[in-house]
Amino acid sequence: ICCTVTFFSKKRRTSPNLNNGKYCPHLVIKGSEQLLGINFIDGEDVVFDKQIGANALPVYETVDYSALQTGTEFFIMEGGNIVGEGIVKEIFQHKPYGSK
Repeated sequence: ICCTVTFFSKKRRTSPNLNNGKYCPHLVIKGSEQLLGINFIDGEDVVFDKQIGANALPVYETVDYSALQTGTEFFIMEGGNIVGEGIVKEIFQHKPYGSK
């Protein structure tokens, strides 16, 4: 999932690292309540309240992520807190390392 995201300064004290593969919040499509677990795999350095580019992968194989389409707007959730928002720019097919 290639997206543009904005993290809210009033909701986080420290900026998340989008490049170490350890930041795994949930996305909630605006107008929906379904939590979609994702893992940010790379992105620009987070500057609060500023749009940045980032890439993320779905976490769960048993969850339907098909509602995430180009142009879909979403919130970034940590627990019950909305810490940011974003929009899907592009969906790319990711193959696990070593697969053909």
